[in-house]
Amino acid sequence: MSIQSDFQITTDQLRQGRHNAALKTAKSAMKRHKQHPVFPNLAGIALASQNEHHKAVPFFQKALKLEPEFHDARKNLAQTLLFLKQYEKANRMLNKLVTRTPQDAQAWHMLGLARFECADPDGALEAVEKTLEMNPVFAQAHNLRGLILSQLGQIVEALECFREALRLAPNDAEILLNASLPLSQHMMHQEALEALERAVALDPANVSSRYWLATQHLALGNTEEARLGFQTTLEADPIHAAALERLVAMQSGEENAALEPQIKQALAAHSPKSSESAQLFFALGRVLNQNKRTEDAEDAWRSGKRIMARQIPYDPVQDTEHAKKIMARFDGTSPALEDMPSGPRPIYVLGLPRSGTTLTEAVLGANSKVKGLGERSATNKLLKPLIERDVPFDAEKMREFVASDQALLPELPPGTQAYVDKMPDNYRFVGFLLSAYPDARIISITRDPRDVALSMWKSNFGDGGHSYINDLKWMAHRFNLFAQLMRHWNSVFPGRMMTLAYEDLVSDIYSHSQSLAEYCDLEWEAPMTRPNENVEQVLTMSVTQLRQQVHTRSVGGWKQHAEMLAPLVDGLDPELWPNL
Repeated sequence: MSIQSDFQITTDQLRQGRHNAALKTAKSAMKRHKQHPVFPNLAGIALASQNEHHKAVPFFQKALKLEPEFHDARKNLAQTLLFLKQYEKANRMLNKLVTRTPQDAQAWHMLGLARFECADPDGALEAVEKTLEMNPVFAQAHNLRGLILSQLGQIVEALECFREALRLAPNDAEILLNASLPLSQHMMHQEALEALERAVALDPANVSSRYWLATQHLALGNTEEARLGFQTTLEADPIHAAALERLVAMQSGEENAALEPQIKQALAAHSPKSSESAQLFFALGRVLNQNKRTEDAEDAWRSGKRIMARQIPYDPVQDTEHAKKIMARFDGTSPALEDMPSGPRPIYVLGLPRSGTTLTEAVLGANSKVKGLGERSATNKLLKPLIERDVPFDAEKMREFVASDQALLPELPPGTQAYVDKMPDNYRFVGFLLSAYPDARIISITRDPRDVALSMWKSNFGDGGHSYINDLKWMAHRFNLFAQLMRHWNSVFPGRMMTLAYEDLVSDIYSHSQSLAEYCDLEWEAPMTRPNENVEQVLTMSVTQLRQQVHTRSVGGWKQHAEMLAPLVDGLDPELWPNL
């Protein structure tokens, strides 16, 4: 048969979705036309179309060996590497590809994907902008731009991108799924829920959409819908680590005992060094602890933390230098803006993670004049470049910070007097916040560091922003830095912060909700004593606990695990933690 007839038959079979037949035809043609690169390329396409990406790679490589300038084969190989999550290799290949063919919009789009996955958001944004210059109606490029901007904290612009992507491709389940998180972050809860419901309806087999729909229901307090959603996710994927972890957190020890074999089967199926295995160890630890198997639970938690510590190591020296650099900027004589910007006042609730910041936000957010905005990433993203480059935080930079920060706020309801930003790590930035927002309220939440550590140790934070939680000695180092920073802020900004102990808040919610209202210049309202009934949405891992009535059950819980927590306790500076 001729090259042309073999080519025609193979491409027809691919168009018809007959991938096995196309693979067989392409392989036969490779034997007849040994020097022609098109047939190994077609064989690779047939395999990739059946999700046989590993098997497709050598065929694309063979096509390129026969013809090094075979552009489509190089693009197909790069796309296959993206599917295989070999992002660095794909990035290198695509950088060369766009140099040779700079007008290929699809190649630029794939380069944007590769750079995004290689933690290069600026490079990814540059690539996707090139894509859209050449093809402004490329829906997936708008989708990728939305993902990048969302990661950069530019939520308003990200939502505009997702809306444009959906205008061009209204029935694309992936775009709907991607849009749901920034919608939630921007307090557009119902729209986020509807986007996820549509994504599931359009693609019922998509496990990710089912999982995130269940997560959204959980965040909104729709407990039964969430439970059913996680169970449905697990019916489709019995080893789905995140769904198992979420479901276990919602259930009693008796209910979870039945899940123990499934968790162990999932552990056997996942790579022992993967983040999925870490999630499963945390789920297993909860099950074992609920059923009074304390030593086994502690072993499971240690296993999960060891995995995460290898993936996201902590650098104590760098963290110390960062804290010193910040404290050196503020000596009690730092300038501040004279006037607050118009509009609602910011209330910053800060402290160590798992110290009670979410509960405090919920108490404040139960006031009809207050809007809780969760953990806003804006402060860190806006201040990080100034700190790294040692740029003075003068009046001009303060005004720029305030303008940028205000632009990232969602639309607040009429009559709102204050909004709450409960990003715990804002404790590092108190000096900047009080200088730029002289009428802001800062509420520092404290809690017994041993209880904080236990809660962190049992939890899967899963991101590099909290790398210190994966080793008890690292944790002690960060806790000491926290105490140093708070001592510094109270010294250089005396009387400017309210300190509230978690133990006091949960033991007397009535009195301390009144104190919070008074400090924030708010009229106290009775619902502030019932934050579990009034919370609108919780996106952090505190969601399950916050749906319960305020209680003191977790106070002093560290005592049951004192031996396990010994490395943390030994590392705490007694001068900074005198009451232990």
